[in-house]
Amino acid sequence: MMNKRKKLSTPHIAEFSEVSDDALLARILGGCYPSPRKLDFARRLIDSAGGVGGFSDIDFTELCEFEGVGPATASRILAAVEFGSRVLSGRKEGDRLNSSRVVFDRFYPLFVRESVEVFVCVLLDAKLRVIAAREISRGTLTASIVHPREAFREAVRKSASAVIFVHNHPSGDPEPSFEDVRITKRLSDVGELLGIPLIDHIIIGSASSYYSFADSGQIKAADLKGSRCVFLR
Repeated sequence: MMNKRKKLSTPHIAEFSEVSDDALLARILGGCYPSPRKLDFARRLIDSAGGVGGFSDIDFTELCEFEGVGPATASRILAAVEFGSRVLSGRKEGDRLNSSRVVFDRFYPLFVRESVEVFVCVLLDAKLRVIAAREISRGTLTASIVHPREAFREAVRKSASAVIFVHNHPSGDPEPSFEDVRITKRLSDVGELLGIPLIDHIIIGSASSYYSFADSGQIKAADLKGSRCVFLR
């Protein structure tokens, strides 16, 4: 006579929203029903990282220095952090970026762990839907090197109707520098010449701060194929 496996109830994502930080990490490390020992370990690990947010700045070597953390555990934690970042950023084509806040919400997770300035070009169709996003340059702590030729290469190749540029300030202060203003003006002029208008340039700072050149009036509204496809104010 065949043994029947006991059917377990499947947890839903809404249930996890009520789970404490240490219990959630314990589940990542030890399965669906973590032991008290795993919960205690998870709690101490979160404390060592300075809270849940601390995991966004920890690399593999630093994580392995924590008591009780080996290569396998470190890899599992960093994989979970990266997976969560990708889920939040919603890396998929077809999203409509119709406001600076939508751009920030989508791309902030991609920059949260960066310690240098990273410059990204977002390619859009005539309805402000994402065709693709491409990293253009990776700079130092204070500046990115951006060449208009490289910035618009993919936009020309993929016949984009418009572009948005996004980059981060590792300091957390999104206020544009003189160089940010200069390169934005240059990129806007190049886009106009190519017929691929620059819709916005977003500077990402901390978890709740960003700067939009379009919202500040430094980039004029674009007319895409006769249809006013501009950011909602």
